[in-house]
Amino acid sequence: MHPTTEPSTSRVINATPFFYGWVVLAAGTLGLLLMGPSQGFTVSLFLDLWVTDLGLSRSTVSLLYGAASLGAAFLLPTAGRLVDRFGPRRLVVVISLGLGLACLWMVNVRGPVALFVGLLGIRFFGFGSLQIASNNVIAQWFIRRRGFAMGIAGQSLSLGLLVYPWLGESMIRNWGWRGAWVGFAALTVGVMIPLGWLFFRDAPERYGLTPDGNGAEEAARQRAGAREENWTLEEARQTSAFWIFFVAISVITMTTAGVIFHQVSLFAQRGFERATVIHVFQWIAIFTVGGNLLMGKLLDWYTPRRLMTVALCALVLALLVVQWMSAPWHTVLFSALMGFSGGAFRVLDASLWPHYYGRLHLGSIRGLTMMGTMGGTALGPYPLGLSYDHLGSYVPALWLFIGLLGAMAGILVFLRPPKKGG
Repeated sequence: MHPTTEPSTSRVINATPFFYGWVVLAAGTLGLLLMGPSQGFTVSLFLDLWVTDLGLSRSTVSLLYGAASLGAAFLLPTAGRLVDRFGPRRLVVVISLGLGLACLWMVNVRGPVALFVGLLGIRFFGFGSLQIASNNVIAQWFIRRRGFAMGIAGQSLSLGLLVYPWLGESMIRNWGWRGAWVGFAALTVGVMIPLGWLFFRDAPERYGLTPDGNGAEEAARQRAGAREENWTLEEARQTSAFWIFFVAISVITMTTAGVIFHQVSLFAQRGFERATVIHVFQWIAIFTVGGNLLMGKLLDWYTPRRLMTVALCALVLALLVVQWMSAPWHTVLFSALMGFSGGAFRVLDASLWPHYYGRLHLGSIRGLTMMGTMGGTALGPYPLGLSYDHLGSYVPALWLFIGLLGAMAGILVFLRPPKKGG
């Protein structure tokens, strides 16, 4: 990823009067925002419509969504290796085109098989591959200030929660649910392809620069005393910490995806209307901003391992609140806990892998770890759908999630960070 040959030149970088990493950060953050059509909070808007229009049960749609997410997860290691080989700038163009075509596929869905194929495409190209490419390009340009940079990039989640539920609901109301996917396709292809090609750039070393915009003196100190420790994927996955982080992230995404996917129905069981859920998405977005910025700052002082324990505990509290909420202020408390844990997780997931395992093989490593992220989103909706269809309540599945989250929080307290030769 960091060649030793003569540095390349770039007109865009040369014309930028400040450290180009800030441009990469802005472009990467927009890339994370534009994967919005593949996010669970966007797909959840279509759940009841698919149940009615396609004649499918809630648990069947949940199973199809989970199977598609799981199928996408198994493809992500290949996407990660391609990002390492060709760089995020080239790959983001292909990925964005793929996401646009997957959105267009959703327009003609008539049954469960076509729905599965469409969901597989949007989950693989959007939530999986576009996220890998965008996070990868940001991580290449920052080391010392990575926590701050990822905190800024994490605002894409809060922006997505603000924009996509409102945008999706508006397009569904005006164009129908099929027309909404045409709008998502046009947005993705029309914005992300030119954005990625014009402003994404691979590792700063390719252009004779250093991460964080360090001057020559600071760069020399980094090379002399604070050299980045890079692990290959094979070396990383031989450490117990790698798999503990992998499982912890899977459990967090499983829980979050399940709750978000069924949030309309969860709130209906507690006596809240659909319009309230849209407002809750917006409240979550606001609190996610705080979670992003706070966690980005805390990463400069504390290790990702300790901070992930805090995020797990916040999510446990959110699951307790959602079972007993009855007053409007309860929805605000739920939003605060979900927003904080979601914002914190987004920053932690993007930061901990380069923090512990370096940047050189980050695409390959993230390709595998995104299997945990995607696998979690695949597994989360189905237990809740199954619990509702067969037991008439989401409570048993929610307590299962609470147990898993608590167990992972306890394990992380005693986890030792990975050390080469240790």
